[in-house]
Amino acid sequence: MHPVLLDLGFFQLHTYGFLGAMGFLTIVSIALYRSRRIGVDPDRVVDVIFWTSLVAIAGSRLVYVAQNPEQFDSLLKVVNIRTGGLVFYGALVTGLPAAGFLFKRYNLPFYKLMDIFASAFPLAHAITRLGCFAAGCCYGQPTDGWWGVTFNHPLGAARTDVPVHPTQLYEVGYNLLIFAAVSWMYSRRKFDGQVMLLYLVLYAFARSVNETFRGDETRGYFLEGVLGQTLSFSQGISILVAFAGIGVFLVMARRAASNQVARVSPNAEEAGVREQADNADA
Repeated sequence: MHPVLLDLGFFQLHTYGFLGAMGFLTIVSIALYRSRRIGVDPDRVVDVIFWTSLVAIAGSRLVYVAQNPEQFDSLLKVVNIRTGGLVFYGALVTGLPAAGFLFKRYNLPFYKLMDIFASAFPLAHAITRLGCFAAGCCYGQPTDGWWGVTFNHPLGAARTDVPVHPTQLYEVGYNLLIFAAVSWMYSRRKFDGQVMLLYLVLYAFARSVNETFRGDETRGYFLEGVLGQTLSFSQGISILVAFAGIGVFLVMARRAASNQVARVSPNAEEAGVREQADNADA
């Protein structure tokens, strides 16, 4: 692990923060490239990315603070995110509504842009998870497997006494697989919004599995007062996201199929009329 990328004495550049910035630039680059190709004003896309990012970062940080209040005894610690402490689903549940609001305000195509962002999210997420690995956060449970990692940096967040599952690298791996899947689907989608739904469902499934190997119990539990410690917070949200994504997909796929039939039917009727006219002339 390597939590500090650059140390000048008076200034430290944390690896987590640097790779988080690289992930952000990845989203910007892909979103601008693909939005230009569909004729959307790139300046408006930049506006959406900027404001949505601020909301998403605030949401992800607040969820982490709520899960780990004992770590924060000052406002300065709350706002200092360079060393880690962000919850992905906190960003998702605050960032998506913010983006939807801005799409409507700027009169932008909601589902088309959601597909564009979904095609960038998993690659950006993989990059930021490398930052998690460098910082030692989001670590796994102890393991005797040869692939176990023993963190030993004094500034890291992971336990240092035993080898643990490198769950950060697991997430890098499946995010790259999801990136390949959504990239393949992007040019083959049957309706706008399909790529975003595919991304959400695939990520939710993979994240719920990865949570079974996580060892940082401070991330909290889902509905602990009802379910006890059965599901982690992210595992519970993953299940909800997966069911919601599948449900919305079925509705939108049926609607897309109906619209396709409606477009084909008039052409078929016109062909039938022409055929009757030709028979009459004969």
